Amino acid sequence: MSRRIAIVEDEVAIRENYADVLRKQGYEVQTYANRKEAMSAFDLRLPNLAIIDIGLENEIDGGFTLCQSLRSMSDTLPIIFP
Repeated sequence: MSRRIAIVEDEVAIRENYADVLRKQGYEVQTYANRKEAMSAFDLRLPNLAIIDIGLENEIDGGFTLCQSLRSMSDTLPIIFP
């Protein structure tokens, strides 16, 4: 079972807190501060789980836009909005 988790969160403290907790549980975690960074990475390789903030930087609904893009790439990728 693959254990790659992507966290897309523009608040540094929140992003790093989530990442630290998940890494301590043995997950491989990639973090992204915005939708553009995340999409560049997801175009190369999708994670096994995406944790996405709704508001990303200046995009009030950037997380929803990212979710729509991910859904077009995979119907089965689990996505969590914390």
